[in-house]
Amino acid sequence: MRRDELDRLRLFLPVLPTIALGALPGPPEWSSTLARIGLDVVGSGAAVDDPDTVAAAVSGAPHLPVKARRGDAATLAAAGARLLEGTPTEVAGAYRLGADDLTVRVVSGETPAVEDLDTASRALVAAARAGVPSRLWAVAGPGLDTLDPDVVEAKLTVLVDATREARLAIAKVQFEDDDFWRR
Repeated sequence: MRRDELDRLRLFLPVLPTIALGALPGPPEWSSTLARIGLDVVGSGAAVDDPDTVAAAVSGAPHLPVKARRGDAATLAAAGARLLEGTPTEVAGAYRLGADDLTVRVVSGETPAVEDLDTASRALVAAARAGVPSRLWAVAGPGLDTLDPDVVEAKLTVLVDATREARLAIAKVQFEDDDFWRR
């Protein structure tokens, strides 16, 4: 994650922001559900977004940044997408998620089994210790569109809850380590 670019775009995300990559099952009407679950970035869930799916996503969660998938980057950004997934070009006013963004796949779309909360949280903490926590994205990987919507909601809930626990663990280390603030 390029924090300086996010700041310039006035996209203020917490450490380990949560996001679902790839498409989601069913119609592209996921933004309010993603907001209810607690993701930091929402989207329509469409395999390929267009101005209508982006506008609906913005309407469903107007207080959160909206991610759009594929499609024409400039058109998606003009419709309100603030983050772009799978677009080859960068456009003014939007952040393009790219190969140089560091992700920790907390949940997978490859299996319907819902991940264990503690295991997911430990994986996030370990990734944060190995690098710079503010550069990491906590993600649900692609493939969720092949699963039942109820399973997807359960997996995304684990993503959000594990990230919340990891953020607390990281904060605890920072506050208990007397030398942390002197570095």
